[in-house]
Amino acid sequence: MNEKHDSDCRSKYTQKLSHTSLTQDEKTEATYHMGETNDKDIHSCSCVIPIIFQYLPAKDLLCAQRTCKEWQAELTPPSPAATWLYQSIVASRWPWAKVPCLTSNDDNGATYAEAINYAERMKELYIKSQCVQESLLPTVWSDNDFRQSCKYGKYSRWVLAKQFDDGAFLIDLAWAVRILYCLGPQAYLTLDGADISAYDPAFSMCASYSPGWRLISNRNGYSAMVQQQLLLGKDSYASLEILDQVMAQGKHAQYKPRKPLTAHILEQQPEIQLSKNENWSRAMDLEEHTKLLSFLLRHPESRRALLWDVDGVVCRGVTSLAKERYECWDTLTEACSVGEPLSRQIPHMFNMAKLGQHVEALSWDECCGF
Repeated sequence: MNEKHDSDCRSKYTQKLSHTSLTQDEKTEATYHMGETNDKDIHSCSCVIPIIFQYLPAKDLLCAQRTCKEWQAELTPPSPAATWLYQSIVASRWPWAKVPCLTSNDDNGATYAEAINYAERMKELYIKSQCVQESLLPTVWSDNDFRQSCKYGKYSRWVLAKQFDDGAFLIDLAWAVRILYCLGPQAYLTLDGADISAYDPAFSMCASYSPGWRLISNRNGYSAMVQQQLLLGKDSYASLEILDQVMAQGKHAQYKPRKPLTAHILEQQPEIQLSKNENWSRAMDLEEHTKLLSFLLRHPESRRALLWDVDGVVCRGVTSLAKERYECWDTLTEACSVGEPLSRQIPHMFNMAKLGQHVEALSWDECCGF
């Protein structure tokens, strides 16, 4: 029975090998070694298995990891195959996100220690990101006390609607904040004292002497030049598109299992994908998104403040904050007002940008140390 099982395993992975992108010489050598392997001991082909593993998709790697102790060890750091395993899993789970790259100060490439640390880092990123989204989020959002308390807030009661029962929309809100903070106008981080002001969730829920509020409370208003600095370009407008569709629950709500609106929006806009730059990579950084989502789930007042900010902007029309009428965005297709932000939207935009800045300055352990 064991001999037949081993033979079947070898046959399966020999077939898989033939479909990989190995060079012909590598395939020939791998097949040769497999042919020499004793039928009773498939695991003796240790020189071949790591090569095959580096060309298998995440789903097959997870199956291989559960096959036997030897293969489990081969897919555990510091094995090189372990790095590929967790890179593949993360890429298949969050294809629109950016993950850390293996870098080195050594001209000859990454050292052994750096490779080990990178594999461990990728493993932790996958485990923590999955835990935050699939365990912490449902647990926190199932706290009915917090959600019921939102009905007393002018701009937070929208989350009482049934379509927000699963709390998954918070994943999209975190992506929107990242995009606004990394790609949005620097004015939200510099004007009106924002460059020296600390983030405070209270600023979102009442008028105060804080960035944005001071700007609109000026009796003479703000100049046209300042107004232009507050408008969003095509890439950063993705944040407002996400916020608008979240509150409307978008046209993608029927998809099961529900994919984040962020993923649908980015998949539909290839020109946005092509315009990626360093700041776009920062905005879509999975580590930073996980930090931000975890921070919001652990700090109820910041979570409540973000709900106020979102509605405070969306209820007045997100199109007014666009620099131009970008045809690629659904909300701008039939927009009546473009490039004319309403004064009460401005403080909420400042607050969301400051939230993104505040959390990025925190360490991984401060946000996700659980």
